[in-house]
Amino acid sequence: MVILLLPLVAAILFGDCLYRRTHPDDGQERIYAFVIKSAPKPTAKCERYEAQILPRGQVWLYVLRDSTRTMPAFGDTVVARTHIDSYKRMKSAFVARYNLRPAPHSEPLQSRLYARLAAAGLEGDELATVGALTLGYKEDLNPDLKRHFQASGAAHVLAVSGLHTGILYALLLWVLTLGGRVKPRYENRAGRIAISALIIAVLWAYARLTGMTPSVVRAVLMITLVEIGRMCYRNSLSFNTIASAAVLILLVRPSDLWSVSFQLSFAATFAIVFFAREAEWKLHRKEWRNTWYGRLFSWTAGTVIISIAAQLGTLPVTMFYFGQISNYFLLTNLIVLPLAALLVPCGLATIALGGSWPGLMAGRITGTMAWLMNHSVGWIESLPGSTTQVSIGPGMVAVYYAMFLLFCFFFTKKD
Repeated sequence: MVILLLPLVAAILFGDCLYRRTHPDDGQERIYAFVIKSAPKPTAKCERYEAQILPRGQVWLYVLRDSTRTMPAFGDTVVARTHIDSYKRMKSAFVARYNLRPAPHSEPLQSRLYARLAAAGLEGDELATVGALTLGYKEDLNPDLKRHFQASGAAHVLAVSGLHTGILYALLLWVLTLGGRVKPRYENRAGRIAISALIIAVLWAYARLTGMTPSVVRAVLMITLVEIGRMCYRNSLSFNTIASAAVLILLVRPSDLWSVSFQLSFAATFAIVFFAREAEWKLHRKEWRNTWYGRLFSWTAGTVIISIAAQLGTLPVTMFYFGQISNYFLLTNLIVLPLAALLVPCGLATIALGGSWPGLMAGRITGTMAWLMNHSVGWIESLPGSTTQVSIGPGMVAVYYAMFLLFCFFFTKKD
């Protein structure tokens, strides 16, 4: 376990040095180029954007509101002389005068695809939920709906993450193998490479579409490593896969180390692989696969085990950043996860069909499922004692994970 963590520590230190050399935060003014990665969020006198510093790095960009000039939009590049303020979790910069380079397209692809959902008849909270689930477009989510998802323990569903990537991955495997009936022979290397290469290309295109968030990049990178392992006839789903994905991400974007999404994503994945891998294997016993009740029990037990494992892995991060935990997360996952597994492919089909009459039918089905999901999380949030307010400091987070790693080390240590 200690050897496993050494590359990750090296990536953190080396990546941070590269980031500091590229973007020094010594308080000196320099000319920076910022690529806008989000819609504006109004503050007292500024518009706040999530932006990327070229060539790499994430920052909150505060642009002084000015009615006499064009404000930046998604995809635009802002060139300005400013300095970067360094904080623990996210760097920030303020600009009043700048040069604006418009994006190649007047409207980003994400917004155009979101408009296709609206053309298929989706509207209101259902449109916002489907847009967040399939495209990572969360601009139209109202605060009450966000609160329902957070309090019920379903906030991870709204943020495109490993769950959505895994659903898309399973869908791609199902389509490319015609429901599992056509598989390339083990000796047919060309067939295996062709399928794996196509899956990797589609998933990275999806990650680019949804904004390259740390959770999506982590999931796609892990699947990429798994598929490369399959090309070489090896099973690469292990702790080494998780560590390799973390190392590669931090070498390219070391600032992601302070991202809540990065921390939650890797904490949950590590805990799931450690606690649930053995249990999941035992639940998929051969004699259970031929009966509907065996498959139902296997799926239900697997969902419970994965939910508990993810909760154990992310509990201190959740308490530190959000100050609350959901008491009904098991109930939430049993209801929301099946709906999400249906909503993602239905939402993608609705986007592809648009405003045509098949698209309107798909939109009606998708909207019904989104309505059911929204009302389910609202009902769970309204239950008595749905949340517990607990806040801890960074010291307690460190103690928790130190004990967690020691437990993992001694539990996996062979006699």
